[in-house]
Amino acid sequence: MFIRNHQGPQYREFIAAIARKKNARGYLEVGVRDGGTLAGIGCEAIGVDPEFKIRYDILANKNAVHLYSKTSDEFFRDHDPRVILGRSPDVIFLDGLHQFEYLLRDFINSERIAHRDSLILLDDCLPINAEMTERVYNQAGRRDRENAPSWTGDVWKMIPILKTYRPDLHITLVDTRPTGTVCLTNLDPSSTVLRDRYYQILQDYILEEMDEAGIEQFYASNPVASGDVILHEFNASLFVGP
Repeated sequence: MFIRNHQGPQYREFIAAIARKKNARGYLEVGVRDGGTLAGIGCEAIGVDPEFKIRYDILANKNAVHLYSKTSDEFFRDHDPRVILGRSPDVIFLDGLHQFEYLLRDFINSERIAHRDSLILLDDCLPINAEMTERVYNQAGRRDRENAPSWTGDVWKMIPILKTYRPDLHITLVDTRPTGTVCLTNLDPSSTVLRDRYYQILQDYILEEMDEAGIEQFYASNPVASGDVILHEFNASLFVGP
């Protein structure tokens, strides 16, 4: 069985450090869960989750936190983060439901309210084995018992989708533990390409599955950057794609 164990920083530490280095003044997080990632952010923030289970001090180092107990679709339909924060978020972290159509919608809605220098971060798009990419979580059916509790779903599909439909984006894959972070810059809030082709994309990708050969090819085709190097030598050029 092919297993790729990422060796970089823990993803929550990476996100907190990137937000500090960008001097973020506004932050949006979809998929807050226990608040562990949100707690590391040091600026005014918005958190969205239909079922909060907060266990961390999410108010630490912030002047305000705005929580919305609803799905991301409902949030973006009913609210404008630019109005809540008084500005577009500088950093956006997307960690919602692990099925690619949901993450694709979250990205579309997030880019629309971002500014060109915003950074959008996608979680769980770099699975360490093929088993965890199943669309329906089946922990009991896993052969790799050590990693059976982890489920990335099929959000890995965001990488080929964005490379195909949005070659203008700068896409950086980062080796954060446990299942990677995708950093997206050179955003275009005016772009409607993904929104216009949303249903065609779903039709093209919904039946694609990741098998053992597929995950090896995935990493052969998608170089992964060192999170430690990015944090140590942070500058805009590190997020520029080929």
